[in-house]
Amino acid sequence: MRQDHHITDLHMHTLHSDGTYSTSEVLKMLENKNVDLFSFTDHDSVGCYYDLAEGRAFLYPGVTLIPGVELSCRVDGMMRDMLGYGISVPYIDAYLKDRYSRENRIKKQTQVLDRFKEICRMKGLVFDETIKVEEGKKAEGYTVMYMELNRHPENIVKYPFVEDCTRLFWDFFSNRSSDFFVDETFDLPEFDEAVDVIHKAGGLAFIAHPFVYGLSDEETETLVRLAVDAGVDGLELKHQSNKDGHVEKLLKMAEKYHLYTSGGTDFHGLNKPGIELVTGYGNMLVDYSEVEPWINTVKHFEGADIIL
Repeated sequence: MRQDHHITDLHMHTLHSDGTYSTSEVLKMLENKNVDLFSFTDHDSVGCYYDLAEGRAFLYPGVTLIPGVELSCRVDGMMRDMLGYGISVPYIDAYLKDRYSRENRIKKQTQVLDRFKEICRMKGLVFDETIKVEEGKKAEGYTVMYMELNRHPENIVKYPFVEDCTRLFWDFFSNRSSDFFVDETFDLPEFDEAVDVIHKAGGLAFIAHPFVYGLSDEETETLVRLAVDAGVDGLELKHQSNKDGHVEKLLKMAEKYHLYTSGGTDFHGLNKPGIELVTGYGNMLVDYSEVEPWINTVKHFEGADIIL
């Protein structure tokens, strides 16, 4: 496969969801890596695009920005993620503001944190009881506790998986069969609604990181098939969580179900240490040929698209 001149990353997060860097700071990192094709895909937020439209951040020359979002949704009571590319930012913004007011988000994340505290307390983990939710951002209750647990080395000695943000989230916190499970799905749209919203916003819908959820190969294909039934357009082929053989298996599924492919590092900054833009943990790279069939069929970001 050819790489052409494009350096690509179509999955990353800023302070507008559960990343630790501002839109402007992430842009500087992207520029330093000569990235010329990318998408901000904050969880349930398009705030970064308003940073650009309103002059709080600026694109560097020679780049293509695909307006994106990562919508939290549920399948059979389990949390899953749906990426939208080429979206109308105002349409998605209106949908999210209607569904998730700041007051409701803070209330939900406080409930999540309280439940997570209760579980960690029962498991004998050490943490500061005064930690709290401030903004109601996506997964803030989880993130606040994850950061706090890792400030105490004895927690890692007792439960080594606490140190791995992705593993702790998907294998324990979001796993109904785990003693650490906290249900965050009660206000989330179903798969088909998430896909429908992305389509109504003029975008293409991709199921995010199919192998991150700790499922078997058969269960993963079932998840992809459910996404196909919901009208999904593609799947995320490249992701930092992929293990040996995952890309090949996903490529076969994409071919079988006639799906587009995408890819990105899922960069979160300090919340997921060790993950770098473009290369993830150093072992991934999105080839332009993997996104070329659709990348120029969707909307590219122009600040004028946002009515201020």
